[in-house]
Amino acid sequence: MMRILLLLPLLTVLLVSCHHKDYEEPSLESPVFTISGLRNGEPFTLEAGNDGLIKIATIERNKFGVMEWTSSFVSANCTSCEPEFSLTLNDREGVDANDCANLDLFSYESLAFATEASISEYQECSLSLSGVEDPEESAFTIPGADALSSNQFSFPSEGLYEVSTSFELEDDENEIENEIHIHQTIYAGSHNRVAAPFLYELLENEDDEQRVRIHFPELPELRATHWDINGIISEQATNTLDIAFNTEYRIEIFYVNDITGAEGSYSLRFNNGFPTTENCDEEGHIMQALSINVDWATGVPNYERAFITYRWQGKTYVSTTPLNATGNKLISILNSEPFTSGIQGKSAIKVNSTFSVTLVEVGNESNVLELTNCAATFGFVVPQ
Repeated sequence: MMRILLLLPLLTVLLVSCHHKDYEEPSLESPVFTISGLRNGEPFTLEAGNDGLIKIATIERNKFGVMEWTSSFVSANCTSCEPEFSLTLNDREGVDANDCANLDLFSYESLAFATEASISEYQECSLSLSGVEDPEESAFTIPGADALSSNQFSFPSEGLYEVSTSFELEDDENEIENEIHIHQTIYAGSHNRVAAPFLYELLENEDDEQRVRIHFPELPELRATHWDINGIISEQATNTLDIAFNTEYRIEIFYVNDITGAEGSYSLRFNNGFPTTENCDEEGHIMQALSINVDWATGVPNYERAFITYRWQGKTYVSTTPLNATGNKLISILNSEPFTSGIQGKSAIKVNSTFSVTLVEVGNESNVLELTNCAATFGFVVPQ
């Protein structure tokens, strides 16, 4: 078991699920993921596997730093197109993607629908460590920002800032200490990311050496361009490293935001073996490097809230309306269980639920759609 001893400050952002490879689409005899109920009083049904629909799911940190679980029914002919129906659940606890057992969100009996979208001026944030236990005394540094507390900062102007942290990991069993340093670029003033931790995979773990494969992450709008690994530049998306203990290493990954053109980087330095996460350090998993989550202050955080988007008759309807503030508009979670076939090659669960909700057309909120007495089985990918 690793325990963490603080030396200095802390950093970062984002999340990517642990996942397995060599995936084949499962063949299912009957639809597993379905929605049925009343749409403006008339029966309707959606089924993954029928009418050209399939199930996809994601789990990722949104632009405010809040984890979002999304389950969608999409067209099999265009999985990148806008979903026909999607349910997103916001997770206050932030489900650490490196903690392969954290499914606390699905123990709630019910979640309310958000009545308005989250907003932020991106002028204030709080930071937390991801991948190892976060000590109460954690301190962070962001030169040029104003420290409001040990983990909260405000920014005097829009622009690029460098977040950094240093701490020590100690292996009690082997009495090995590992000094960790993390640096990452963030952008204050908008939701555009400029850097994120890289992904890694353990291939071997011998007494005198580790073999680690590092990967570019695939992120919307954020493109990894190259590495600097102990001073050696590489533009390959994947690199395999043989890492000796008692040797200092620095791995830095560089990015460009394709929307704004802003550039940033993330770097990880260590001196006694590659620092793995505490719960996912198994061969065959692809994991996110140790990092610090950046949670931007929001006027409407929408913790433990649900969001629905539904396309019907060529129009898009959403559940973010004050009409859901009354009338017991909830999604009830009846139970959840593993879905052994997986979704998109990733571990998954299926969640049985019921809900009633009011939807309004985007751009024409007077056009109301009522979904009532709905029973649904949704599929979510999980970090396992």
